[in-house]
Amino acid sequence: MIIFNHNLIFRDEPVIQDNIFKNDLENIFILEEWNSPLSDTFPLRGEWIPIASGKARYLSTTLFENVNIKFSWGLEIKNVLTLVWDAQKREIRYSKAEQYAPERLRFWVLHTFFPLVLELERTYRIMHVGSVEVGNKPILFSAFSFGGKSTLTDYFIQKGHPLLSDDSLGIEKKGDIYYAIPSYPFHRPYRKVETLGYYVKNFSTEPKPLHAVYTLEKAESDADVNIEELKGIEKFKAFHYSAFIDFDFMKKERFEFFTEMAKHVPVYKISVPWDISRLGEVYTVIVEHMASL
Repeated sequence: MIIFNHNLIFRDEPVIQDNIFKNDLENIFILEEWNSPLSDTFPLRGEWIPIASGKARYLSTTLFENVNIKFSWGLEIKNVLTLVWDAQKREIRYSKAEQYAPERLRFWVLHTFFPLVLELERTYRIMHVGSVEVGNKPILFSAFSFGGKSTLTDYFIQKGHPLLSDDSLGIEKKGDIYYAIPSYPFHRPYRKVETLGYYVKNFSTEPKPLHAVYTLEKAESDADVNIEELKGIEKFKAFHYSAFIDFDFMKKERFEFFTEMAKHVPVYKISVPWDISRLGEVYTVIVEHMASL
């Protein structure tokens, strides 16, 4: 399974493994721990926080802000499972709780845990966005929660555009070029809790230079569909408010990364009439706008 430009291999749960790999990518094995609950190995345990349909807490031996970027840590999802990133062996281990199911393992690894691993190791910056390709060029859809990005992403998928991201996308900086790193081949347009949604066959696995960002602005149902380019602080906000995580100790470096990114990636605001029957108009405007860039 190609996830964020890595081969993820669910060795002990073949039912959730699609067996699609690339030889030139790093293999990350997900292995079941048989000996003892993984949470027992970490003396530091965070507070339980609401997440998805339940609660979770971070596990570590040292405060995150005091460690090297290559460190082992864990995430315990209450009554479901515990996940641990082994930084030395570069593998994910898990122990089951009473409400465990293979599909829940896949959800937590793909949707939450592995993106956090990549962000904390500074492999990529992870953005909370939808993303598709238009003419082989990656574009992002940014919006606040329930702002329409998943519905719009789904519309593009149905029109035959390759998917890069349902709601988390990796960004890798190489010089002045910012590459979109596709996440995983699942999409859930209506946000059913703790599921990845439906499998998307037309999933783009190749990192490509990011072409444009469209931030979605809700408009009245009878409003026109308009696009305007953002500049200055408004452009920066489109990146800043699309961050995947919000650890205080990473705020400065995230600010610097997105400030620099705003200099090189165009951002456009598009007014989206709040009427699902008009999604076709929004789609057409974006496609025509992309053709003009």
